[in-house]
Amino acid sequence: MEGKSRSIPEVLESAIKLSGNIPLFGTRSASRLVYGLLKLPKEQALQTLRAIEEAVLNLRRCAKCGLLTTDETCYICKDPLRSKFQMCVVEESQDAFSIEKLGKYNGLYHILNGRIAPLEGISPSDLSIDKLFERIENLNVKELILATNPNIEGEATANYIAKLAKRQFKHLKITRISHGLQFGSMIENSDPLSLEGSFANRKTVEDT
Repeated sequence: MEGKSRSIPEVLESAIKLSGNIPLFGTRSASRLVYGLLKLPKEQALQTLRAIEEAVLNLRRCAKCGLLTTDETCYICKDPLRSKFQMCVVEESQDAFSIEKLGKYNGLYHILNGRIAPLEGISPSDLSIDKLFERIENLNVKELILATNPNIEGEATANYIAKLAKRQFKHLKITRISHGLQFGSMIENSDPLSLEGSFANRKTVEDT
């Protein structure tokens, strides 16, 4: 008679299943995360989980640009020394943080909270594009830097924003980070040298 016991403990299976709800996480990524935590000394694993809990409880999106912050307005938007005439558009907060680490950019950011991906049911209306255009107008932005990821979805998102912005803001300079980054890569995973070169050598977006 076959036993009814499960080969995988229910608590472990549940942890892996729930971790799979994290965006961009599949079953393999979720398994690696959970098994990796379980390899740590118990107190270190719990400390890690508590830090994640603190982040979930205390982080919010900046009321102006959408960057993850613990305050209503992020430190970049509050900094009077940041240029109000340049605005860098990125998909997620981690992309802005990667660019900030370079220490080369002194303008503002706008976080889209995603990218256009029809196959995943993500349309332009799901992104903060309307708010982006409001900020461009209100701040009299001179250059819009499109720094979405160099992949199919990122390119489609950048092209969509560029076309709309050209119609609405006739004198706005629109640039796109160059392809120093490998196509199909993610900004947050790029090495600093490649990211710096891609950002510094950005190209003006031509009419299409």
